Amino acid sequence: MNLSTIGFLALAYFLIYTTVFWLLLFIEKRNEIFKDPIPKKYPLISIIIPVYKGNKKEEIKKAVKSCIQTDYPKKEIVIAWNGPKNEVFEYCKKLNAKLVYTPKKGKAAGINEALKHIKGELFCCLDADSFLRKDTLKHMVGYFNDKKVGAVTSSMKVYKPKNLLQKFQWLEYIITLYLRKLLSLLDAIYVIPGPGGMFRTKVIQKLGGFDENNLAEDAEIALRLQANGYKIKNSVNAFVDTIAPDNIKSLLKQRIRWYSGVLSNILRYKEFILNSEKGVLGLFVIPLAFAWIAITLTSITLVMLNFSKIAWSGYKVFSVLKFSSLQLIPIYLKTIIGSIHPNFATGFMVLLLILSFVLVSVSFHTAKEKHKPHRYLNYIAYLVVYSMLHGIFWLFSVSYLLISKKIKLIKW
Repeated sequence: MNLSTIGFLALAYFLIYTTVFWLLLFIEKRNEIFKDPIPKKYPLISIIIPVYKGNKKEEIKKAVKSCIQTDYPKKEIVIAWNGPKNEVFEYCKKLNAKLVYTPKKGKAAGINEALKHIKGELFCCLDADSFLRKDTLKHMVGYFNDKKVGAVTSSMKVYKPKNLLQKFQWLEYIITLYLRKLLSLLDAIYVIPGPGGMFRTKVIQKLGGFDENNLAEDAEIALRLQANGYKIKNSVNAFVDTIAPDNIKSLLKQRIRWYSGVLSNILRYKEFILNSEKGVLGLFVIPLAFAWIAITLTSITLVMLNFSKIAWSGYKVFSVLKFSSLQLIPIYLKTIIGSIHPNFATGFMVLLLILSFVLVSVSFHTAKEKHKPHRYLNYIAYLVVYSMLHGIFWLFSVSYLLISKKIKLIKW
């Protein structure tokens, strides 16, 4: 058994174990998943939209319009401009929202400036390329009946995916939506995504606002809240639509920020790791995340090395025979398919595929999406192509975290 097979088996076993765990938890908690607490009151909510010069006018306008059209009875809308002003800033003055400004760059700086001007007992952050649905806020506010709840996360969906890359992300967000709800039931959420995250204003002000020097302020504030004894909940019914990157370059940039930011913040709050006092988050979810990263990096490295070895050997042989690149493709495919035999590894692969389809079905149900056959076909492509990309993103992110001199977040 070679290293590539060992790496594949380790990844497959890990995925099978975690998939079964989440499915069993879903079955156990199925009566709680779709129920949001009925609010005891409807306090004023300040909706903060952080904006900078790179945001598009039409998206900002649509974001503001979605806030106006929500049926929540008490709300104020604040555009938080951060960084240098330009013509987009002048455009924002014309929109039906309060405009606050800070010369500091960064989403966290914009939110912190807005916190000085808002009146809401609660505030909801909304990225400038994201849109609330009519009933989003009403589904979330009831969780704040519990005084220990410091924040509530929304359920994000990709807005009108157009190309294959966005469709992959649409499916990824649907699966993440399902998993985040289960993490909420375990009090183990470690990121509060920017689109639609709702917070208790006084708590965030007391904790000093968002970290303006952080690569992933949404992960840092989530861990800081829980380090101070507050809980984070999720409403699976509170949908927020967001525009996903439509090209590899933009997606890679986004994921490097997300993944390296989350990892650096977990290391920053290292007291969570294997700490029984931090509950399921410390004892299970964070160690699980490290295991996932380690296995993913090992697997993607072994696959890339193995593929490079096969490709180089094939190129040397077939170049002598003067085959063209296009002629090599079917030969490589035949070699790969021919290497698949009924054995322990393929048995794992079949079991994983079956469990994956079950997970996707449950995710569609949780996200209130219709089960369409072509979406299952997309999932097969997602498993083959996007899972490889996902591993490459982690490889870049960890490398970036290790070599970047700009990140000074890890306090050993």
